[in-house]
Amino acid sequence: MFDEEENIVVDFSCEQADVCRGNWLEGRYYSQDGDCVRKFLSYDDVFDICPFEVGVNHRPARRRHRELLERVISLLDIRCLMARSFFSLSNGEMRRVLFARAILKKPRRLILISPLEGLDAERRKIFANAIDELRKDGFDISVKGNSFSDEMAEIKPKKKNKKNSALSKSGKIVVEMKDVTVRFGRRALFKKLSWTLRQGERWLLRGANGSGKTTLLALITGDSPLAYANDIKVFGIPRANGFDLSRIRKRIAIVSPEMQSYLDKAPEEMVREAFAKKPDLILLDEPCFNLDGRKAKKLISDIGRWLDEHPKATAICVAHCPQHVPPGFDKILDLESLKKQKKKIQE
Repeated sequence: MFDEEENIVVDFSCEQADVCRGNWLEGRYYSQDGDCVRKFLSYDDVFDICPFEVGVNHRPARRRHRELLERVISLLDIRCLMARSFFSLSNGEMRRVLFARAILKKPRRLILISPLEGLDAERRKIFANAIDELRKDGFDISVKGNSFSDEMAEIKPKKKNKKNSALSKSGKIVVEMKDVTVRFGRRALFKKLSWTLRQGERWLLRGANGSGKTTLLALITGDSPLAYANDIKVFGIPRANGFDLSRIRKRIAIVSPEMQSYLDKAPEEMVREAFAKKPDLILLDEPCFNLDGRKAKKLISDIGRWLDEHPKATAICVAHCPQHVPPGFDKILDLESLKKQKKKIQE
């Protein structure tokens, strides 16, 4: 009983869009409540078991579920996520959990649509290995929309723009963070992080899934309430009680997978609307999310052209694929490197 379902199609973008259209955007930063990942992957939750059901012996099925759950936890490297609130997961973390849940349903055939979008290089390898191992276990798994052979090279700084270089040396400070610390329960994303961005600078924000890239952007926009618990200034304005957030949001444009899903808009449309604001600061969080190679190349070209025409605009880009980084991004904030450096200092 409940051992096997028919074909299951998991379109990760649609799944995440459904979540975003709920209360995930608010819950991600304003609450750590909600079901934890362990409950989301539990036998009762996966198979929607009524707690008042009588007369059915679930023990054998529960035992098999626990065994398979332990297998997917190991294969997908999600043990560290089990106690986390589902709302708190990053895009990449959420995809691994959604994949685990689909496997736990034990479908006759599982079709994964665009599973690799938003995954860092290491998690891509983990995902690919998990599929290979599960196929050996007898699961029929097909992948559409992504190629596992598309290896990810390290993202490096792009060629400097002379106009931007001249501006950044003496440019006004656009964002200033001093000793920023962000914790979710016992988990610390940042400890005493300091970061200064000047007018005209183009920054790559790099780090593994769950390292805090999107949270860092939310501290800038004010979407995270933790912005008010830290020393953060945007356009010289400090965050404080009674602060008028609309004053700076008028000067910031953001393109992100969450906003695309929440507003049900294509990346190209999001970018056009962002440019129409003529922002002083533009945040590009995976701007080519869910675009094929041809469309992504054109969008990156359009972004590069706009940035070149607006040298005073400050920009931050988050991308896991080198081809999705516009030209001119010559500065890097690597969250993984920062954590390793601070760990060495503490040791």
